Amino acid sequence: MRKIVVLLVLLNLAAPAVYAQNDWVRSGSEKSKISFELPENPIIQDKELNGIKIEVFSYKDAATVFGVVASDFSEVGLDFTYSDPSEYYQEMKEGSLVTGNAILISENSVAYQKMLGKEIVYTQLVGEHEYTYYKRFFFRGKFIYQIAIGGPSRMKQFLVDKKNLFFDTVEFKD
Repeated sequence: MRKIVVLLVLLNLAAPAVYAQNDWVRSGSEKSKISFELPENPIIQDKELNGIKIEVFSYKDAATVFGVVASDFSEVGLDFTYSDPSEYYQEMKEGSLVTGNAILISENSVAYQKMLGKEIVYTQLVGEHEYTYYKRFFFRGKFIYQIAIGGPSRMKQFLVDKKNLFFDTVEFKD
């Protein structure tokens, strides 16, 4: 009997995360060759910087901030299939930590669909509260992708659960 009660408690704890993703909405872009799921439709912005076309997808709810940035380097003639992205990664990482109070917690390599990417975890004060951010960088063809989620550090397990759900929905298109 005790095993059944423990199992039911565990199922109830896991259920909100599982059911929550069933309600998520698939978003993305054909031109940026990426799709992903979020709790609701994101705000989409098109930008351009020094000939680089950038598509920004963002969504914020009461506890988390989601972001996907796809930078298209086609116009500047850069293809990451044939070049080393190390210098670009360093610039992107430093740009993520540019705020005076950002602290890098960890930096790891991550693999996805035969691609090697990087993941950084950092904290930053937002007002009086500490937030933790997880950001992944992928260099694919003529694109740099930044995929991020953040939220209050005091809600770390909730944030990690949402991070895993979010990152698992990302798909790159050919």
